[in-house]
Amino acid sequence: MDFNNELLPSVEIVKILPAFSAEEVFAQDKCYLGISLANPVFDKKNLNALLLWASANFKQCLVVIGDDLCRFNQKILYGFGEDECLNVARALGDVFIENYSAVFEQFDADVITISRWGEHVESDMYRKSREVIESIFINNSEFRSMVAKDAVSFVKRQKKHDAEFAVTDDEAIDLCCEYLLEEIAVFNILSEQGFRVELYPGSELNALVEVAKGKFPDVPQGLKNRINVELRIC
Repeated sequence: MDFNNELLPSVEIVKILPAFSAEEVFAQDKCYLGISLANPVFDKKNLNALLLWASANFKQCLVVIGDDLCRFNQKILYGFGEDECLNVARALGDVFIENYSAVFEQFDADVITISRWGEHVESDMYRKSREVIESIFINNSEFRSMVAKDAVSFVKRQKKHDAEFAVTDDEAIDLCCEYLLEEIAVFNILSEQGFRVELYPGSELNALVEVAKGKFPDVPQGLKNRINVELRIC
C-alpha cells in the first residue's frame, strides 16, 4: 500500500501537559502512541499521518496496541466470560496488525516499534506499579473521584451512541475503573522505561491532568515525569 503523503491529514499539537514547549518535548528521544482499537480515529490514513509525525520528531516511537485492554469492553458490551473476553480482544489485535501491516512496514523497525498490551501487563514492573496505583485509588478519595469521572464519561458516551450494555451501568462503571487503573499503571512503567512522552489524538484522563498539576504527590515517579501530548488530526 503506497500512501501519497500530500493526501494525508496533517497532525498538530493541541495541548502539552505539564506545560512544556514543543522544543522541550522534541528534545526527548522516545515517545509512545497508544492504539485504542475501539476508537475510529485510528484509520489507515490517520495512523500513517501520526506515525510520520512521530518519526519526524522523535528517534523512536513505541506503538502500544491496546488489545488485551479491550477485554473490558467485551465484558461491558457483550457479557463474555473472562477467557472469552481476552481471546476476543487478542483476536482484534491480530486483525489490526494484519490490516495495518502495510502502514507499519513503511517505517524502520528501530524508529517505529510495535508492542502489544500483554507484553506490558505481564511484567514485574507492571505488578508493582499496579499495586501502588490501586492503593492510591483505594485511599485517596480525590484520585478515586477523578478516575470514576472518566469511567462515567465513557458510559455516557456509549449511551449517547445507543450502545446496549450486557451489564448494569454501575457494573460498567466499575469495569471502566479497572480499565483505567490498568492503563495508568502501564503509562507509569512506560515512563519509567524512558518513554516519557505520550502521543494521543484525544484529551488526557482527568486523573492524569491532576497528576500533571502535581496534585497527587504519592503517585509513582514515572507518572510525575510523564508528558502527555494531545494531538489533532486535521
